[in-house]
Amino acid sequence: MPESGTRRTGHRITLADGTPTRTREAIPADLGPVQALHRRCSPGSRAMRYHAGTPGLSAARWRLLCDPERGTTLVTTTAQATDRIIAMTNVMRTDQQGVGEFAVLIEDAWQSKGLGTALAAHAADVARRDGHHTLTAAVAAANVPMLHVLENLDAPPARATGPVLDIEIPL
Repeated sequence: MPESGTRRTGHRITLADGTPTRTREAIPADLGPVQALHRRCSPGSRAMRYHAGTPGLSAARWRLLCDPERGTTLVTTTAQATDRIIAMTNVMRTDQQGVGEFAVLIEDAWQSKGLGTALAAHAADVARRDGHHTLTAAVAAANVPMLHVLENLDAPPARATGPVLDIEIPL
């Protein structure tokens, strides 16, 4: 676990259309804006992220996602509206030493702008910083955009476990 002084607090991403964004580590006070993000996402987007119709996150689940002992959760805003979260990225620890689990939820209006690809690359950097040598992702086989994003991280062919693909990405 890195010391708290080595944790980054911000990362800038400029989208293909020139929109500047800011990604930072989540804090417990982000729960309200993260719940609003979930409400703005379509049921289909939430189902692709959670493999279920999860309408949002409970306060207890959010506390777990914000616990640095469990991993790193990032939130993304535009540079102009820093109080409106447009994406949430997770790099969580697993029970396997050096293996982190990657997941991302992007507000529907911000999809297909290069944000997912940039957040996946940043998540890989965060995973390396946190001591991981591998990222895993459970991706719905129908989630072609996310499969493309993971291909950009040089993901090898996925293992099928029904409608969900288990992908392991060496870092």
